[in-house]
Amino acid sequence: MADSPAGRIETDRDGDVVVVTIANEARANSLDDPMLKALAEALDPEALGDARAVVLTGAGDRNFSGGVDLQARDGAALTDAVRSGERLLGRAAAAVEGCPVPVVCALNGNAFGGALEIAMAADWRIASRGARFGMPPARLGWVYAAEGIRRFVDTCGAANTRELFLTGRPVDAERARQMGMVNRVVDRLELGDLAFADAMEIGKNGPIAVAGMRAVIKAIETDAPPSEAAEIAERWRQRAFQSADIEEGLAAFREKRDPDFTGR
Repeated sequence: MADSPAGRIETDRDGDVVVVTIANEARANSLDDPMLKALAEALDPEALGDARAVVLTGAGDRNFSGGVDLQARDGAALTDAVRSGERLLGRAAAAVEGCPVPVVCALNGNAFGGALEIAMAADWRIASRGARFGMPPARLGWVYAAEGIRRFVDTCGAANTRELFLTGRPVDAERARQMGMVNRVVDRLELGDLAFADAMEIGKNGPIAVAGMRAVIKAIETDAPPSEAAEIAERWRQRAFQSADIEEGLAAFREKRDPDFTGR
């Protein structure tokens, strides 16, 4: 667990799954600089060890996170502080996107600004019914970083990203699902169990297969040339075909039992 004066990033391990929680309920789970640093550190390969999936969520049942904590910054140098916070936010979002294992984001409540970008960096998102999401930089007078906008364009398309960013208007969970920001909208009491079930299901599958297909999807998603995506796929396919996991998977299928994958 990593603490800051305003909040903390909590990590808990349950089997093959690590649950990472943004915990700062008194300030809508907003993220100050130490928390942004701690979030990136929590997703480091050494910190995750042999975990096979991550659930990322917020504390409580009202907010995933209100975003970068502007109130915690010095008003006399607010612009510089905001730019510094943006850099740390970028690193945190990159840590989510580059996490060595899949990240399922459980949006337990409202997500605004940089917190929504962090959620968009996850592999997929499940939202609590009644949650609201928004990107307010236009209402605050600044232009959001290109890498952050890219995450929305990649997932929601350009037109939906324009609506979200140019109006600054929050959307509810169902509209977010229609825009492609979230995969499912569920009752709040179901959210944690469903996100954890997704992560557990990932953990039961072959780690090489999961990592390989995730790498190929990422290459296609980022418009890599078809030959590059094919090369990435072939490297992972060769690794899979030479592994003990494929033998175990096929044996388990024949024997009608659950496989016991080791990632070797």
